[in-house]
Amino acid sequence: MLKKLNYISIFILILISISCKNEKKNDGLNSSTESELKTDSINAYNELANPDKKETFTISEYNTDNSEIENIKRPEKTIIRNLAVDTTKVFGIWTQDPNGPHADFWLTKKSFYVVDYDGNGDMPYILDKNEITIFYNDFIQKGIITSTKNDKLKIKWSDFDEETEYVKFEN
Repeated sequence: MLKKLNYISIFILILISISCKNEKKNDGLNSSTESELKTDSINAYNELANPDKKETFTISEYNTDNSEIENIKRPEKTIIRNLAVDTTKVFGIWTQDPNGPHADFWLTKKSFYVVDYDGNGDMPYILDKNEITIFYNDFIQKGIITSTKNDKLKIKWSDFDEETEYVKFEN
């Protein structure tokens, strides 16, 4: 009886292993965007990876302990198209805490620059209509820009229930 249970357990483990290997991953990007992306070759540590339930997508030189995760595809440079927002109001230095010691990020036509980042803070992004997709070193963050009025930038990040309000950073 014990021998029979061992065979059944081994069979179940083999089935689980095969099914996990055959599972396809979908990063949610459409096929026209797919042609503009390349496999990530960043060799930098991302201290912001995986806070607040963000899924880790890439393996970097500092994050090689999970061999099942493949590198994300990311644009070689920022892509801005089909605008539904005024970039003169979107581009700037933004913070959630105007009394804090530094800004959170600097959004330019070139990159989404993470302030106080350990390594290169320049992240490429796609701004399509009012949807923004930021390609960090270890994860992708998506959001919808909901407002750009009165020197405030409101983004509804897909990882959060509430929209995030940023104010222009005064240095």
